[in-house]
Amino acid sequence: MGESYQYKKRMSEEHFRAAALDQPEETTPRAITAPINTFAAKLGQEPARYVPVVNDAMGLYGWCSDGVLEKVKHDGGCIRFGWTIWEWPRVLLTGEFHAVWVNLTGDLIDITPKPHREDRIVFVPDPSYSADFDFDKRPLNKRQRLYEPEDPTAEIAAQIARMKPAQRVYERKRATRAGVTLEQSLRNKRPHEQMVRIIDDFIRVCDEYDKEVDATPGMGYIQATPKLRGLLMEKLRLQEQLSLAR
Repeated sequence: MGESYQYKKRMSEEHFRAAALDQPEETTPRAITAPINTFAAKLGQEPARYVPVVNDAMGLYGWCSDGVLEKVKHDGGCIRFGWTIWEWPRVLLTGEFHAVWVNLTGDLIDITPKPHREDRIVFVPDPSYSADFDFDKRPLNKRQRLYEPEDPTAEIAAQIARMKPAQRVYERKRATRAGVTLEQSLRNKRPHEQMVRIIDDFIRVCDEYDKEVDATPGMGYIQATPKLRGLLMEKLRLQEQLSLAR
Protein backbone atom coordinates (compact mmCIF):
# COMPACT_ATOMS: atom_id res chain seq x y z
CA MET A 1 0.00 0.00 0.00
CA GLY A 2 1.38 3.42 -0.91
CA GLU A 3 2.08 6.04 1.70
CA SER A 4 -0.30 8.99 1.97
CA TYR A 5 0.44 12.47 0.68
CA GLN A 6 0.38 13.80 4.26
CA TYR A 7 2.98 11.25 5.35
CA LYS A 8 5.20 12.22 2.42
CA LYS A 9 4.65 15.88 3.32
CA ARG A 10 6.08 15.29 6.79
CA MET A 11 8.99 13.28 5.41
CA SER A 12 9.61 15.96 2.79
CA GLU A 13 9.94 18.64 5.45
CA GLU A 14 12.43 16.52 7.42
CA HIS A 15 14.55 15.84 4.33
CA PHE A 16 14.39 19.49 3.32
CA ARG A 17 15.74 20.65 6.70
CA ALA A 18 18.58 18.12 6.50
CA ALA A 19 19.45 19.01 2.90
CA ALA A 20 19.51 22.73 3.71
CA LEU A 21 22.52 22.07 5.98
CA ASP A 22 24.58 20.65 3.10
CA GLN A 23 26.82 22.76 0.89
CA PRO A 24 26.57 21.10 -2.52
CA GLU A 25 28.96 21.88 -5.34
CA GLU A 26 26.20 21.57 -7.95
CA THR A 27 23.55 24.17 -8.71
CA THR A 28 21.52 25.57 -11.60
CA PRO A 29 23.78 26.49 -14.55
CA ARG A 30 24.18 30.24 -15.04
CA ALA A 31 23.83 29.81 -18.79
CA ILE A 32 22.68 27.09 -21.16
CA THR A 33 25.99 26.45 -22.89
CA ALA A 34 26.97 24.22 -25.80
CA PRO A 35 28.08 21.37 -23.47
CA ILE A 36 24.73 21.59 -21.67
CA ASN A 37 22.85 21.41 -24.97
CA THR A 38 24.92 18.39 -25.98
CA PHE A 39 24.17 16.70 -22.66
CA ALA A 40 20.47 17.63 -22.90
CA ALA A 41 20.23 15.95 -26.30
CA LYS A 42 21.25 12.68 -24.63
CA LEU A 43 18.59 13.06 -21.94
CA GLY A 44 15.37 14.07 -23.67
CA GLN A 45 13.80 14.85 -27.00
CA GLU A 46 13.35 18.59 -26.40
CA PRO A 47 15.83 21.46 -25.85
CA ALA A 48 16.99 22.46 -22.38
CA ARG A 49 15.21 25.52 -20.99
CA TYR A 50 14.96 27.51 -17.79
CA VAL A 51 11.87 26.77 -15.71
CA PRO A 52 10.98 29.02 -12.74
CA VAL A 53 10.82 27.61 -9.23
CA VAL A 54 7.66 28.78 -7.48
CA ASN A 55 6.94 28.32 -3.80
CA ASP A 56 3.81 26.18 -3.51
CA ALA A 57 2.34 24.54 -0.42
CA MET A 58 1.71 21.32 -2.36
CA GLY A 59 5.30 20.85 -3.52
CA LEU A 60 7.24 18.03 -1.88
CA TYR A 61 11.03 17.91 -1.62
CA GLY A 62 12.14 14.37 -2.46
CA TRP A 63 8.74 13.41 -3.88
CA CYS A 64 8.40 15.80 -6.80
CA SER A 65 5.83 13.77 -8.74
CA ASP A 66 3.56 13.35 -5.70
CA GLY A 67 3.61 17.09 -5.12
CA VAL A 68 2.82 17.84 -8.75
CA LEU A 69 -0.02 15.29 -8.87
CA GLU A 70 -1.51 16.83 -5.74
CA LYS A 71 -1.28 20.23 -7.43
CA VAL A 72 -3.03 18.89 -10.53
CA LYS A 73 -5.77 17.41 -8.36
CA HIS A 74 -6.50 20.78 -6.76
CA ASP A 75 -5.65 23.33 -9.48
CA GLY A 76 -5.79 21.47 -12.77
CA GLY A 77 -3.05 21.43 -15.35
CA CYS A 78 -0.92 18.33 -15.79
CA ILE A 79 2.40 16.75 -14.94
CA ARG A 80 5.47 16.81 -17.20
CA PHE A 81 8.42 14.48 -16.72
CA GLY A 82 11.96 15.23 -17.79
CA TRP A 83 15.42 15.99 -16.47
CA THR A 84 16.86 18.72 -14.29
CA ILE A 85 20.46 19.55 -15.23
CA TRP A 86 22.74 20.51 -12.35
CA GLU A 87 26.21 21.92 -12.92
CA TRP A 88 29.41 21.68 -10.93
CA PRO A 89 31.19 24.45 -12.85
CA ARG A 90 34.20 23.27 -14.85
CA VAL A 91 33.80 19.76 -13.38
CA LEU A 92 30.63 17.90 -14.42
CA LEU A 93 26.94 17.95 -15.28
CA THR A 94 24.26 15.79 -13.63
CA GLY A 95 20.89 14.94 -15.14
CA GLU A 96 18.28 14.15 -12.47
CA PHE A 97 14.90 12.75 -13.46
CA HIS A 98 12.24 15.20 -12.33
CA ALA A 99 8.59 16.25 -12.60
CA VAL A 100 7.20 19.76 -13.03
CA TRP A 101 3.70 21.19 -13.15
CA VAL A 102 2.15 22.46 -16.39
CA ASN A 103 -0.37 25.18 -15.55
CA LEU A 104 -3.62 25.88 -17.40
CA THR A 105 -1.88 28.14 -19.92
CA GLY A 106 0.81 25.57 -20.71
CA ASP A 107 3.69 27.09 -18.72
CA LEU A 108 6.18 24.76 -17.04
CA ILE A 109 6.58 25.52 -13.33
CA ASP A 110 8.76 23.73 -10.78
CA ILE A 111 6.88 23.56 -7.46
CA THR A 112 9.39 21.28 -5.72
CA PRO A 113 11.10 23.16 -2.84
CA LYS A 114 14.81 23.88 -3.24
CA PRO A 115 16.90 23.68 -0.02
CA HIS A 116 19.53 26.03 -1.50
CA ARG A 117 17.07 28.61 -2.82
CA GLU A 118 17.51 28.16 -6.57
CA ASP A 119 14.82 30.29 -8.21
CA ARG A 120 14.96 28.42 -11.52
CA ILE A 121 16.16 25.12 -12.92
CA VAL A 122 17.44 23.96 -16.29
CA PHE A 123 14.86 21.42 -17.42
CA VAL A 124 14.75 19.03 -20.38
CA PRO A 125 11.21 17.77 -21.01
CA ASP A 126 11.11 14.11 -22.00
CA PRO A 127 7.83 13.20 -23.74
CA SER A 128 8.82 9.53 -23.83
CA TYR A 129 7.48 9.40 -20.26
CA SER A 130 3.70 9.77 -20.27
CA ALA A 131 1.65 11.48 -17.56
CA ASP A 132 0.76 8.12 -15.99
CA PHE A 133 4.42 7.05 -15.64
CA ASP A 134 5.22 5.44 -12.27
CA PHE A 135 7.90 7.72 -10.80
CA ASP A 136 9.14 4.89 -8.56
CA LYS A 137 10.47 3.30 -11.76
CA ARG A 138 12.40 6.42 -12.75
CA PRO A 139 15.82 6.16 -14.41
CA LEU A 140 18.95 6.81 -12.38
CA ASN A 141 20.93 10.06 -12.56
CA LYS A 142 23.16 10.56 -15.59
CA ARG A 143 26.46 12.43 -15.52
CA GLN A 144 28.94 13.92 -17.95
CA ARG A 145 32.39 15.36 -17.34
CA LEU A 146 32.72 19.03 -18.25
CA TYR A 147 36.43 19.38 -17.65
CA GLU A 148 38.55 18.91 -20.77
CA PRO A 149 42.31 19.54 -20.56
CA GLU A 150 44.18 21.14 -23.43
CA ASP A 151 45.96 18.75 -25.80
CA PRO A 152 49.53 18.48 -24.40
CA THR A 153 50.99 16.56 -27.37
CA ALA A 154 53.23 19.38 -28.60
CA GLU A 155 54.39 20.31 -25.10
CA ILE A 156 55.24 16.69 -24.26
CA ALA A 157 57.19 16.32 -27.51
CA ALA A 158 59.16 19.44 -26.59
CA GLN A 159 59.77 18.07 -23.09
CA ILE A 160 61.19 14.83 -24.54
CA ALA A 161 63.34 16.77 -26.99
CA ARG A 162 64.88 18.72 -24.09
CA MET A 163 65.91 15.50 -22.29
CA LYS A 164 69.50 14.35 -22.43
CA PRO A 165 69.92 10.99 -24.23
CA ALA A 166 70.62 9.08 -21.00
CA GLN A 167 67.59 10.60 -19.28
CA ARG A 168 65.41 9.79 -22.28
CA VAL A 169 66.51 6.13 -22.23
CA TYR A 170 65.93 5.94 -18.46
CA GLU A 171 62.44 7.47 -18.66
CA ARG A 172 61.48 5.26 -21.60
CA LYS A 173 62.49 2.13 -19.67
CA ARG A 174 60.43 3.27 -16.66
CA ALA A 175 57.43 3.83 -18.90
CA THR A 176 57.85 0.40 -20.55
CA ARG A 177 57.91 -1.29 -17.14
CA ALA A 178 54.65 0.48 -16.36
CA GLY A 179 53.15 -0.78 -19.63
CA VAL A 180 52.83 2.62 -21.30
CA THR A 181 54.75 4.74 -23.77
CA LEU A 182 57.04 7.54 -22.63
CA GLU A 183 54.55 10.05 -24.01
CA GLN A 184 51.68 8.50 -22.05
CA SER A 185 53.81 8.32 -18.91
CA LEU A 186 54.55 12.04 -19.09
CA ARG A 187 50.91 12.78 -19.88
CA ASN A 188 49.76 10.84 -16.80
CA LYS A 189 51.97 12.96 -14.55
CA ARG A 190 50.34 16.20 -15.64
CA PRO A 191 47.93 17.72 -13.07
CA HIS A 192 45.29 18.23 -15.77
CA GLU A 193 45.28 14.52 -16.60
CA GLN A 194 45.04 13.65 -12.91
CA MET A 195 41.99 15.92 -12.71
CA VAL A 196 40.35 13.97 -15.52
CA ARG A 197 40.94 10.68 -13.71
CA ILE A 198 39.55 12.02 -10.43
CA ILE A 199 36.39 13.31 -12.13
CA ASP A 200 35.87 10.06 -14.01
CA ASP A 201 36.37 8.08 -10.80
CA PHE A 202 33.91 10.38 -9.01
CA ILE A 203 31.29 9.84 -11.73
CA ARG A 204 31.81 6.07 -11.56
CA VAL A 205 31.42 6.01 -7.76
CA CYS A 206 28.34 8.28 -7.89
CA ASP A 207 26.74 5.95 -10.44
CA GLU A 208 27.47 2.91 -8.28
CA TYR A 209 26.13 4.74 -5.21
CA ASP A 210 22.90 5.65 -7.00
CA LYS A 211 22.39 2.02 -8.09
CA GLU A 212 22.94 0.78 -4.53
CA VAL A 213 20.52 3.36 -3.11
CA ASP A 214 17.92 2.38 -5.70
CA ALA A 215 18.30 -1.30 -4.82
CA THR A 216 18.06 -0.69 -1.05
CA PRO A 217 14.50 -0.85 0.33
CA GLY A 218 13.16 1.95 2.50
CA MET A 219 10.66 4.76 2.60
CA GLY A 220 12.10 8.17 3.36
CA TYR A 221 15.22 6.80 5.05
CA ILE A 222 17.12 3.81 3.73
CA GLN A 223 19.19 1.23 5.59
CA ALA A 224 22.88 2.08 5.24
CA THR A 225 24.46 -1.19 4.07
CA PRO A 226 28.24 -1.71 4.37
CA LYS A 227 28.53 -1.34 0.59
CA LEU A 228 26.52 1.88 0.65
CA ARG A 229 28.66 3.33 3.47
CA GLY A 230 31.84 2.41 1.60
CA LEU A 231 30.64 4.06 -1.59
CA LEU A 232 29.59 7.16 0.31
CA MET A 233 33.02 7.48 1.94
CA GLU A 234 34.75 7.06 -1.44
CA LYS A 235 32.39 9.60 -2.99
CA LEU A 236 33.18 12.15 -0.26
CA ARG A 237 36.93 11.50 -0.57
CA LEU A 238 36.91 12.13 -4.31
CA GLN A 239 34.66 15.16 -3.89
CA GLU A 240 37.16 16.66 -1.47
CA GLN A 241 40.01 16.01 -3.92
CA LEU A 242 38.08 17.77 -6.66
CA SER A 243 37.31 20.74 -4.43
CA LEU A 244 40.98 21.11 -3.52
CA ALA A 245 42.21 20.62 -7.09
CA ARG A 246 40.04 23.33 -8.62
